[in-house]
Amino acid sequence: FMATFCNLRALAVALLAGYVVAIPIGTQRIAHHNNEAAPPILNISSAAASNAMHVKQAAPNPPLPFAWKTCNQPGDPTSITEMSVSPSPVTLSKTGDREVTVSMTAGITVDISTGTSFSLLIKKRVPFTTTFEKIPCLDGYGSCNYPDLCGSINDAMPTCNDWFVQHKISCHCPFAAQTISAPPSAFTIPAVGNKLPSWLADGDFQVTVTALDGKGAELGCLFMQMSLRLEA
Repeated sequence: FMATFCNLRALAVALLAGYVVAIPIGTQRIAHHNNEAAPPILNISSAAASNAMHVKQAAPNPPLPFAWKTCNQPGDPTSITEMSVSPSPVTLSKTGDREVTVSMTAGITVDISTGTSFSLLIKKRVPFTTTFEKIPCLDGYGSCNYPDLCGSINDAMPTCNDWFVQHKISCHCPFAAQTISAPPSAFTIPAVGNKLPSWLADGDFQVTVTALDGKGAELGCLFMQMSLRLEA
């Protein structure tokens, strides 16, 4: 993780920050481009839980279990071998901090520095259905391209979250080639206030994060599904 869960964009950036420190190189390319279908979910605690994505609901959709899958191209220098976020849904608050439990085993075989960019493809589930619709890029939120990964991390998290401090993990560029192994531990989500659009703070989401180096070569790709619930 690299930033804070203060909004969905920061959540994806946070997952990417941990992602830019992974070890074995993934080989499956899944949902790499914005016009590709979302990948199947493999890293999920229960096959039955994933039915929330595949079976049409007559009642309101239950929260999605958190799940993830790498969508790397062969030869990408980053990968994740284990990651968990609980509970589900992840709760955000306008006025107070909230906590989730996060674990990750990851690594990277090259240094990450300035010039790195990343993109987000965010889809939100249509209520009462299993259909996910792409959220366009609106005022820097949604399915956007971000030309400055390091700057985005600094903006989302000027001071390293205690989760990083506890596990002695750097949260700002440059990232040296390294491996990390962080067991389940508390990650504080700051209050989101009124800055985050409500349509991006509450719902069921599929997110694909793709990072590129300064020459446009892919560093890694990560697909996640998660549910967010916003409290007053």
